[in-house]
Amino acid sequence: MRIELLAFEGCPNLEPARELLQAGMASLGITGEVREILVETPEAARQWNFPGSPTLRVNGEDVAPLTEVFEPALGCRTYVVQGRRQGLPDAAWVLEALRKAQDNESHACCTPLAKPKTAASCPVCGVEGKPVKPVTLRALLQPYLLAEVRDEVYRFCANPDCALVYFRADGSQTFVRADLTVRVGVKERSGSRPLCYCFGHSAEGIRVEWAQTGKSTVIDAIKAEVKAGTCRCEITNPGGGCCLGDITKEVKALTMSPVAPAPALDCCAPSKPKAGHRTVLSAVMLGVAASACCWLPLALAGLGMATGTLGAKIAWIRPWALGVLAFLLAGVLAWWALKRYGSPSKKDACCTEPIRFPTLPVVILGLSFMGAAAAPRLLHPGRSITMTATVTPTPVGGTLLVISTPQFDCPSCVGTLPQTLAATPGVASVQMDFDKRETHIMFQPGSAVDLTLARWKKELGFKGKEVKREAVSVPGPLR
Repeated sequence: MRIELLAFEGCPNLEPARELLQAGMASLGITGEVREILVETPEAARQWNFPGSPTLRVNGEDVAPLTEVFEPALGCRTYVVQGRRQGLPDAAWVLEALRKAQDNESHACCTPLAKPKTAASCPVCGVEGKPVKPVTLRALLQPYLLAEVRDEVYRFCANPDCALVYFRADGSQTFVRADLTVRVGVKERSGSRPLCYCFGHSAEGIRVEWAQTGKSTVIDAIKAEVKAGTCRCEITNPGGGCCLGDITKEVKALTMSPVAPAPALDCCAPSKPKAGHRTVLSAVMLGVAASACCWLPLALAGLGMATGTLGAKIAWIRPWALGVLAFLLAGVLAWWALKRYGSPSKKDACCTEPIRFPTLPVVILGLSFMGAAAAPRLLHPGRSITMTATVTPTPVGGTLLVISTPQFDCPSCVGTLPQTLAATPGVASVQMDFDKRETHIMFQPGSAVDLTLARWKKELGFKGKEVKREAVSVPGPLR
């Protein structure tokens, strides 16, 4: 990059122009000398096409837009910035000219980068960051983030365990791996790990070649490409520099290994734990839902809120939730048995790691199922549980109806349902046997049994399979 500062001796704006130029170069990490040209005679002014002092040029182009025709001559130069005349060009013009020249030269491998005066540590892991030019970020970040890149040196965090990739020295702006359009090889633990972004060399490719031939030719191949000037490290490598360091470390690790490592195939990448986490979360939620008709009415009653027949209305959830829990538990065990003892698939065959038993999902599923199933007995430990609601006096005769109600297995589930049913006109008594999962209802003579059952189902959530219906003429114990 050719940077020139033209001025005549004694120009009052010469030193401010130097400072403006140096500040722009430092912010972009540009090294190199600034060529200062003293224009002392009218002949020199015509030779350099000198519009006035000071003049800044980058690669032969003036940093300021030349909108007026001028005659080369010795004299002071003024610039129109936002409608006002001043003795220095706008700092934004200088940055734009430097950045444009920097982008045009980004094809050259490893253009020297000025080392910042102060070090900067990653705001997440504390590792000292490596300076990178903004041209690297503009080449590799997602398109919607390009407008956020500033004209200054950023830092690259090379810590493999840190999700952060780029950050500003003051930590006010950061970019993570998901913000890039490429995989950051030094931070990847599975799948293909790119190391050379210009020519497509990966850690897996190096290991495969080493396993097959006992040597690696990648370093020599990259050096030949660098010598030919075909590399573009600044706009392809997330680290912003030459990849030979990372390649050399990978090859050295292979030479230090007593046994040639087997190639790391993509199919052996560890599976993400999201599926196991979802199973555990589902087990807990299903267990809570399956026992909701037991604990929710008690909890609401403890808060002073009337629950009435709430438990009866949600009792239908219980058998479904228990069934899904049992299905999930059987499915997890079947999956493990198939993976462990079944015929391996093509993907499983290339992996040497044994299939681990899904201990946590199985334990949580089992505990959720047993806890939900045992909730009625835990809340009501009595061996035989019955609830009876009777209208006094019980009339002689009537219709005895026995209904199978498997969804009701504890008093908490039904709440005040027996009393509510018994208080219905035409009903003499209601008895719920939670051990047999049956409900015995004595209707008074002439009662509309079917209409009453339909209304209970719609309004109270009471439903079940009719087991027996018989006329009773002599009062006696319900059977």
